[in-house]
Amino acid sequence: MTTDSPTALGVWQGSSRVGTLWRGSDERLIGFEYDSDWQAQGRPISHSLPLTRKAWEPETLTAHHWFGNLLPEEQARDALIKRLGLPDDDFTLLAAIGGDCAGALSILPLDERPAKPEHTSAAAAYRELDAGRLSHWAAFKDRYAIMADELPDTRPRLSLAGAQDKIPVFLDQDRVYIPTSQAPSTHILKFAVAGREQVILNELYLNTLARLTGLPCPPCRIGYAERHPYLIVERYDRRGIGSTQIERIHQEDLCQAQGIPRSRKYQAFGGPDFGTIVQTVRDACKPAARSIQQLLHWQLFNVLAGNSDGHAKNISLVQDERGRWQIAPAYDLVGTIVLGYHPDLAFSIGQQYNSIQLLPRDWQAFSKACRFSYPYVKRQIKYIAGTLAEAARSSTLKAALQEAGLSDKGWGRLQQQRQHIQRQCRRAERW
Repeated sequence: MTTDSPTALGVWQGSSRVGTLWRGSDERLIGFEYDSDWQAQGRPISHSLPLTRKAWEPETLTAHHWFGNLLPEEQARDALIKRLGLPDDDFTLLAAIGGDCAGALSILPLDERPAKPEHTSAAAAYRELDAGRLSHWAAFKDRYAIMADELPDTRPRLSLAGAQDKIPVFLDQDRVYIPTSQAPSTHILKFAVAGREQVILNELYLNTLARLTGLPCPPCRIGYAERHPYLIVERYDRRGIGSTQIERIHQEDLCQAQGIPRSRKYQAFGGPDFGTIVQTVRDACKPAARSIQQLLHWQLFNVLAGNSDGHAKNISLVQDERGRWQIAPAYDLVGTIVLGYHPDLAFSIGQQYNSIQLLPRDWQAFSKACRFSYPYVKRQIKYIAGTLAEAARSSTLKAALQEAGLSDKGWGRLQQQRQHIQRQCRRAERW
């Protein structure tokens, strides 16, 4: 660990100080304490970090899990650590890249305050990402080079959780800018990994299809760096996109809401089952009915579309100005089964993880665990499967995808995904 590494960081929401993060005595675990004024007049930043308690010691792990869940994972984390030359610990990474996180919080050095809100100016607060560097990233070369700028004061501080390579950016017309210092981003650029280029086309397809079935999803479209595609996703945790004033909206994923680490995002690896997820949403969202209905729609969509990566970090809650939580739009919808990833669902249906082998008894057990009536779940399966089967083969879907930048060749490459959905919708008739 470097000798000038900080031991404490300030947590801010807008111009208000939320609290303080600090290193534990082992220099790896993280503690958190609410600021007294925020505790008296603010809102809890998490369902797992209520204002009724002021501080969480590092050894409890609750705060560590919440803030650690803001960080990249797996190969994205490894590439970032290598590029920045930092030790692999969560506190050091938060100090380096916590300036623009998912949600509304900014994590800054103790001697630094958030800049006063100003009209967003690409020239003042952002650095344009030139076509050459974007092409290198999209072509699986020199990733995270933008994080090692020669001028530390202009080095971007940004963090997005997850294993897929992605960067938050500010878009102005067709020009791409990297936020510097504390500037907010408006969109996320998502890149394929080597040998998996079709994941970008597939995610565009499923996100667009989901919206046609009534499942809220952020708008997205395809961009190209030379011949390499990448996905441009509008951030749902930003307000005022397209205006001169961008505001951050607070959010947390379901691992954060439950105070569990990212390593437990899958049920099969010690994570929560779907019934527990439903109960957490019931407890956090008041009123909860719309959020619960959307959550069930999301899970049924994953089963029918073949998304085995619908885990606890791919469900989030957003918080309004009064501190009330509701479920966020769906994101990271990918047909992982068709693309050759692990076939088991992130959440089982009853005891069954294989979405192709589901039987009525599995849905009966699922309904009981979630405290749903089985007839209600059956009606939802019938409705969503019927809507999905019709939308998947519709000219409306194809036109929407073409408008989002999908070529005729790209449409042809999605045939296997369409066939999988049609087969699953026919199987659903027997559930």
